[in-house]
Order: sequence, then C-alpha cells, then structure tokens
Amino acid sequence: MGDMNNSNDTIELFVRAGRDGKSLGDCVFCQRIFLILCLKKVSFNITTVDMNKKPKRFMDISPGGKIPVLVDGERVLTDVSEMADYLEQTIPEPSLRSTNKKAMMAGIDVFQRFSRFIKNDDSSKDEILRNSLQKEVASLDAFLKSEDSPGKFLDGDTMTQLDCNMLPKLHHIRVASKHFKNFELPEEYDGLWAYLNAAYETEEFKDTMYPDEEVIHGWNKHLGRV
Repeated sequence: MGDMNNSNDTIELFVRAGRDGKSLGDCVFCQRIFLILCLKKVSFNITTVDMNKKPKRFMDISPGGKIPVLVDGERVLTDVSEMADYLEQTIPEPSLRSTNKKAMMAGIDVFQRFSRFIKNDDSSKDEILRNSLQKEVASLDAFLKSEDSPGKFLDGDTMTQLDCNMLPKLHHIRVASKHFKNFELPEEYDGLWAYLNAAYETEEFKDTMYPDEEVIHGWNKHLGRV
C-alpha cells in the first residue's frame, strides 16, 4: 500500500473518501487503480477526497471534480482505462497484462446488468432484470470453472488487470444486490465464490477495501435515497 506520508513520491492517486470524509469510500474505479498500484509494488501516495467538500488542491488538478485522478509528476490522468495502460507501460514489472481472450470477455456485461437491475424501480421488470444478471453471473461462474481460467483468478494464480477491473464490481454486486433487491449470488456458483474468496484473502484487496456499509451508502446516493 502506498505511503501517505511520503511527499517525495511522484505518483499520487486521488480516490473517493468515505462518509467520514477521510477513510476510503466506495468506488469500483478508484479501487481498480489502487489495486494495480499495490500489485505493482511501487511507492505512491493515496489521497482521499471528500466529494461534498472538494479541496482547492484537488479541483486545481481536476477542474471537473472527477474521481479517480492519477498524478505522476506533471502527468494528470482522469480516464480509468488510460490510467491502467499508463501504469502498465511505465511500470512494466510485475506485468499485469493478460492475452487470454476468453478471460477478457468473461462477465464483460455483469456490472452493466447489475446497474440496470439495482436502479430499476418498476417491480414488473425486476424478474427480467434479475434473470439477465443471473445469466451473466452464471456465465462467469462457468468460465471460472473451465480450463480457460487456469488458476484462482481470471487468468492464472495471480491477479491481472482483468481482475483489478472485475473484482471490485463483483464485490458491489454481492453487497448491494442482497441489500437492495434481496438477491444473493447463488451458493452453487462455487467457481465465482472461490474467485471472490481468493481475492478477499490477498493483502492487496484487503488494503484497497472499504466496509460494506460504504457500498450501501454509495448506492443509496446513486438511487437518490439520501
């Protein structure tokens, strides 16, 4: 994990703060880049931003107030995919690349289907959207149990860029679907659960995690309930 007190580091990641304005808040995109930095095992600064009281320094760097923001010297990046590519190019070891095309496609629509399901307020459409999400989750589970996924993660026994993108989203799906829609990831999807549990056991995922309550609070805001 980055040393927040080391002002000599050139890399700084600005992420969403939690409800207290200081601790880590819920953001799958912030966690994606945070994970990459931790897996790269480089020294960096992590700065949490209270989105209700954005400090001037942050707004000077990111006038649009977008989160996350990656700063490396004079370089400022606000697009998450560009951040991931930039870190892979500038910090090539350890490599987090994957050339497994089937792994790249596995569960590619799962977060989009989850978002449609959880944002839906028309009860007549809930079953269709739930089934759509479950179908994509089942497809991901099937991939994880196949020979095309050779290890604990999507493409081996160590996390790659693919996992940094997928795992934070699955965590949100696990927590928010149960809380808001009474939908739990089925126990029989043992490939999916093994995948999630493998992530929960890594130091990198633990270091970049936030409490389940932050996930619930974040989705309450998305849904206009707070």
